[in-house]
Amino acid sequence: MNSNLILSIPAPILTYQEYARLQGITVKDVVNAVFAGRLPVYTPPCSPGENPARVKKYINMIALYAEAAKAANIDMALTSDKQV
Repeated sequence: MNSNLILSIPAPILTYQEYARLQGITVKDVVNAVFAGRLPVYTPPCSPGENPARVKKYINMIALYAEAAKAANIDMALTSDKQV
């Protein structure tokens, strides 16, 4: 038996502030979770003269969904279905 679960991710990345708001936690809690390695982060590419440590980082929602699927023993396949 093959069944599909379709998830819609509203945004592939979220600011720390937006993630905290959606989860009902503080930004400090998000920062601590990132530091502890409990939340996946996306860091945009920076220019050669820019300090990578100072580039704004985001919560990577795609990676978070993938981690949750793996933990639940669910095979996850990503597809792009553009609907207008």
